[in-house]
Amino acid sequence: MARGVAAPMPQAGLNDWKAVWNRLLPLDRHRAVISFLERLREPASRLELVCDATLKTLARRKGFRVETLKRMNNHQLADVLLPHVPVVLGAREWTLLFLGYFADYKSAIMCRFLDLCGVPHDERGFVVGGDDKIHPPADMVKAKDALVEEFGAMEVGVYFHVLKLMDPDLWRFLDPALPALDQAMAAAEAARQKEQSIVVEEIDERAVLDVSEEFTQLDRVVMEQIIATLAEEDRALKPDELVDLVESVHALDTSRKRSYFHLGFLDALLPGRRPDMGRPEMNDERRQWYLAGLLSGYVRQQNHASVRDALHRYGAIFRAASSTPGGAGAGMLTEVHPYLLTHGFQNEATRLLRGQRRHLTPATATLILQSATDAIRRGDAAIANVLLVELREGLPHVALDIAERASLEAGVGRRLGQALQLQGNFSAAKEAFAGLIAEGRLTSPRLHADMGLVLGGFRSLAELVLPPGLDRVRAILTQLRQGERYFTEAVERFGSAALGAHYALGVRDFLRWMETDSGDEAREQALMHVNAALIGMMTETDAQDPERPLLVDCCRFMQAVLMMARLDAASAQAAMETWRMLMAQDPSAAPWPEWGMQRLLECADLVDPALAGEIAESLWCRHGQAVLPLIHRPEWFARSSLLLDDLQILCRDGTDQPLQARWERLSLLVAAALSAGRVESAQEGLDGLEHLAHEDSRFCEPMLDLLEAPARLDPAWSETDILRARFRLYRRLGRDPEAFAQLRALFFALRDARPLEAAQTLALFRECGAAPAQYEDLVLPGAEAEHDGDSELLEQLEGGAELTVLFVGGNEIQARYSDDLIREITDQWPGVRVEFRHTGWSSNWGRDVNHLKRQASEADAVVLMTMMRTTLGRVLREALNDPPRPWIPCTGTGRQALLQSIRHAALIGLRTRGRSVVTG
Repeated sequence: MARGVAAPMPQAGLNDWKAVWNRLLPLDRHRAVISFLERLREPASRLELVCDATLKTLARRKGFRVETLKRMNNHQLADVLLPHVPVVLGAREWTLLFLGYFADYKSAIMCRFLDLCGVPHDERGFVVGGDDKIHPPADMVKAKDALVEEFGAMEVGVYFHVLKLMDPDLWRFLDPALPALDQAMAAAEAARQKEQSIVVEEIDERAVLDVSEEFTQLDRVVMEQIIATLAEEDRALKPDELVDLVESVHALDTSRKRSYFHLGFLDALLPGRRPDMGRPEMNDERRQWYLAGLLSGYVRQQNHASVRDALHRYGAIFRAASSTPGGAGAGMLTEVHPYLLTHGFQNEATRLLRGQRRHLTPATATLILQSATDAIRRGDAAIANVLLVELREGLPHVALDIAERASLEAGVGRRLGQALQLQGNFSAAKEAFAGLIAEGRLTSPRLHADMGLVLGGFRSLAELVLPPGLDRVRAILTQLRQGERYFTEAVERFGSAALGAHYALGVRDFLRWMETDSGDEAREQALMHVNAALIGMMTETDAQDPERPLLVDCCRFMQAVLMMARLDAASAQAAMETWRMLMAQDPSAAPWPEWGMQRLLECADLVDPALAGEIAESLWCRHGQAVLPLIHRPEWFARSSLLLDDLQILCRDGTDQPLQARWERLSLLVAAALSAGRVESAQEGLDGLEHLAHEDSRFCEPMLDLLEAPARLDPAWSETDILRARFRLYRRLGRDPEAFAQLRALFFALRDARPLEAAQTLALFRECGAAPAQYEDLVLPGAEAEHDGDSELLEQLEGGAELTVLFVGGNEIQARYSDDLIREITDQWPGVRVEFRHTGWSSNWGRDVNHLKRQASEADAVVLMTMMRTTLGRVLREALNDPPRPWIPCTGTGRQALLQSIRHAALIGLRTRGRSVVTG
């Protein structure tokens, strides 16, 4: 097989990937998927993109979260992926799957074929030296026949078709062998399908083997010695001594058929031994006993591959042993049958049980009932139904006393009802349960709970869960009302032992309390049932029930909500302990209903906001941003540095989110950060909100509402920050009278402390086209003498004094003035160099702020335009003041305002520097 392959588009018929996949046995499919997943998840393979794409497709198919699938190990993920392989995998993934499968499990056939072709290869069957080394064998048909004789038509056919699908041109020389091979594969597949569909009918006239003779003490001694030798126990026989013992026992009486069980058992378990059906004295009956021992040994080792191979290779012998009542078939019921049932060999398990149902022992009957129970708990109602029907037919032939028979028959009857219930056949299940209750043969609280669930239309207790939305509550309460009589009767008759009934009534009363917001009595009634169910489930020893963890967690959730709703400190602490236990469970579990979580959070907040904060933090850690609508209160985020940090990161990284979602998150960040005293985080949030308002005018009004109460934003934004922001927002909305009102307020705020900015504010009136009446009464004291003493500095600048002015702010409108302004300044003052950095309203200023700081420190003077993000302006002003460096603001937006600011900055810079150096 070549390592590098380019998978073509799938073709029809046998040359389709899915058709080849369907020819694999279940075990081989499982192996192929495991190999596929191991390669996808191996970092060295560099297949992360393929892995992510596969998991996303599977997640959509199953309705899972991708994170849930990623947390699974390979075997867990294989179980989820297997049923969906044909619809999830594309051509590229099919190629990777079969490459891994053949490399890991089929290297023998790959190496053998390449040897027949004379192609160099490594030990795993991959070509050495590249595809150019690949050439056909001398006789393709002969090579194919040699492979079929050694590996079988099915395996060779699958191999050849996989090669053709991977690269049709490279493996074109396989074409002459494919027609005959396809016919052989079809025949093999038809035989396999026929074997699976055969239903062996009991024939009374069939010769029945003698089953009255049980294993003797000698048999038990031999088996114990085999096991002791394998376990390397003290005083156990050595392997060669063990072989001698078994062969000696066999030689004593070659007609003793059970001795062949020991031979098969030994050959399966002892290293170096191989199955040997070719012993000279073998006949059909002895082969059956030998196979029974062989399979028992493999099952003890959990050697899945060998079990599958033995069933495949000796299928006819197994079928004969299974369908012949008694004998070797009966000997396989105890160990082999449960294994077949739970490892994908349902047809073989059914055939064995059907053939041996008249030869069940009390122990095997109990074991089969347990297998049916396990199948019901796994949700496999079809298998459970088959087992129970066969067991019911065989029960009359089991040697039991009256009490044992009555108990076993009642147990079979109840499990049959549960299997029907699980299949949704509620009328038949109701009939089965009603008969048991009327006869009184099974006195069990679980039977009453089963009846109540069936009447309500629930397939199992695990189907009775809290609905995700309150709209389903009424429907569930209606269902529960149908079976209410039996739940109540179970509690009255059996008390705390009625776990299922307590659980159902607990769910009923919890939903009623939530729906109607009932008082203390209804809450305590619900809590009583929930506590009874929870205590019973925690103390019961039936740990194999896969539904139990789900039911326990549901009880704990209801208990936490109900306890918290008491609104006292002691109950709240108990509720928190329960909540912490829930959070310690599997993080992939489905989230609890939002309406229940909301009640828990609200009650916790009433008792102690710190408790609500802890719950909010645990929800965030479990489910991430999906719970934001639920934990939206700023005070909860303010109490958790983890929540606040994560929210800040979410706001930074969420630029691809809808604008409304970004606004809500940023608003939450501002409120939470101010409450927590984290000024910089609040400034970052305000900066983001301001950007959204300038990006989309829909957010201008909400932003103005936020700025209406400056005290709420202190100390994140100052009064002048807020006035400037409000001026820009009103201008954005075209509401000039209100915008000019903000300018007037800004003028008075700046007039005494920052007269230069106040003067530019006056200029801004004129730039914006305000009527003189809007600003003519505004007077700046001492403005006339502002430039007294500048004549000497002007002479130095005109004479070529060198200095740099950095202008920061503005957008594309101001950028259009840059070149013209630079020329005008240079013509007048040849030594002045002006650098422009137009930051606009970009949200990426944080990436450039350090560079701007360095440029500002190297400049002789800086102009900061007010047309920039409020927080950026604040950061730059703080940097220029520590240590102090000359800078002036530019409040205006027109060309003249920019020119005036640059000239003023040059004068201040030169004055600050002292004597200028005039270049000659």
